[in-house]
Amino acid sequence: MNFSAHPDPAYGAMQHWMQQWSDLETQLAALLLAPQAQPDFAGRLRTLHGQARQLLELDADSTLYWLFQLAASSTVAYSASHAMVCWALCQLVADDLHLPAASRDSLALAALSMNLSMTRLQNTLAEQTTPLTDAQRAQVDTHAARSAQWLRELGVTDPLWLATVEQHHESGPDLPLPTRILQAMDRYAALISPRETRPGRCVTDSGRHAVAKAGQALDAVGHALLRTVGICPPGTFVRLADERVAVVLRRSGRPGEPWAATVLDAHDTPVVEPELIDTGEDGLGIAAALVTRSVRVRLNHPRLLQLSRVALSRH
Repeated sequence: MNFSAHPDPAYGAMQHWMQQWSDLETQLAALLLAPQAQPDFAGRLRTLHGQARQLLELDADSTLYWLFQLAASSTVAYSASHAMVCWALCQLVADDLHLPAASRDSLALAALSMNLSMTRLQNTLAEQTTPLTDAQRAQVDTHAARSAQWLRELGVTDPLWLATVEQHHESGPDLPLPTRILQAMDRYAALISPRETRPGRCVTDSGRHAVAKAGQALDAVGHALLRTVGICPPGTFVRLADERVAVVLRRSGRPGEPWAATVLDAHDTPVVEPELIDTGEDGLGIAAALVTRSVRVRLNHPRLLQLSRVALSRH
């Protein structure tokens, strides 16, 4: 076997990309765990949002791939990873629905901070195998109002940010659009994430539960979610028509036909080199969406993100 004397710059770039997101998530986790210890909580959260927004605008598909992989594969630091996924989905859906920039930013900050008052409890519940205690249930039931109050005490004065946090578990036909976006993205992200008591649903099930209530048609938010992330978003696993398993890398503009890369052959054996697949081609379509924890494979994320960039050049 011959090894190159020089590292692949694209591979290194993808490693750097992943590290940037990991650093942002670490910063967010620290902010959420000890908000009162921060000299300027709101300012630091706005800075983090701005830095994340730059990465999202640079490559939304790679962002979705990495955040979905993190959220669906581990319960560690669940609160921060859940917030980041909700943040990304809110940004994309808000853009699709042409939410004004100021409202979009308020929604983004609400997504990052909606569970502020129960961060530690949310992390605990992600790994808890027993039912909620009465005390835990009380914290969950009141966390939206308490999180908004904490934000006020931390100096937040943005009325839309505060209202979106306070309303993100309310029901009713007249809720503002930012609140409805956050509610749908919160449900969607929660359903795909694992708990110790369940593995997380496949994305097709999650999408149906998140964007349409029983017996009701999709609303504007539901349609926007399907338009922006597709039926099987980047970072999720699918079984192809030829029985191979692939991870979705990039949206194609066709909701059910994304670009993907093979990770297991038809006998569920890991492949040595992933193959870039256009699932819109005959015989290579998606047969089923898979739950992340059901796919036993260790992914080479920088290599897969390289292939995602290749798909972009063919798009």
